[in-house]
Amino acid sequence: MNQRVRLQVAIDVTSLDEAVRVVKCIGPHLDIVEAGTPLIFEVGLDVVATLKAHCPGRQVLADLKIVDAGYIEARLAFRRGADIVTVLGVADEATINGALRAAREAGGQIMVDLLQVAGEAARARELAGLGVTCFCLHTAYDRQGTVNPLAKLHAVRSAVTVTLAVAGGLGPQNIDAAVAGGADIVVVGGAIVAQPDPAAAAAHIMALLAEAPHG
Repeated sequence: MNQRVRLQVAIDVTSLDEAVRVVKCIGPHLDIVEAGTPLIFEVGLDVVATLKAHCPGRQVLADLKIVDAGYIEARLAFRRGADIVTVLGVADEATINGALRAAREAGGQIMVDLLQVAGEAARARELAGLGVTCFCLHTAYDRQGTVNPLAKLHAVRSAVTVTLAVAGGLGPQNIDAAVAGGADIVVVGGAIVAQPDPAAAAAHIMALLAEAPHG
């Protein structure tokens, strides 16, 4: 937990050309590039391989939000070069175990997204017992601006000692609080991708991560 907090950038645009343009700009200023769910829906899963080709040396996450057919769907993303694939924490344990099996076979990792989970801390502790090593505390896009994205961070951080990402509504205004609360990965979307100069925005957030004390 003492390693530098990592920056994951969510590429949630719906144009392949725009996704490639942004990734080329911000590639040096991130740790994980996320093929966002809207992007995958619009242009297909092969976008994972495309982003990986344009962002060498960085991990690529496929935000599939798997809720069924865990092995099959995770394997599809890993076959295209994904390093990390997301599975919803509300999914059945059989689904999560299937995704974990696909990750082991591919040498990849599953991130369990706690979106819409009731009792995030308890569920994270339960799934950590199954072998999940990465969770995402996620404020839904449709609720951003109405809830505090960091409100439940302390409870989940206290529940698990594995990697914890925080997503939804993050930007320069609350990056330090996310780090102080114990996040290992901060996921930023519009505060980078939608800015006039995405590279400068990403570099600024990386600098904030380097300066903020880790809880």
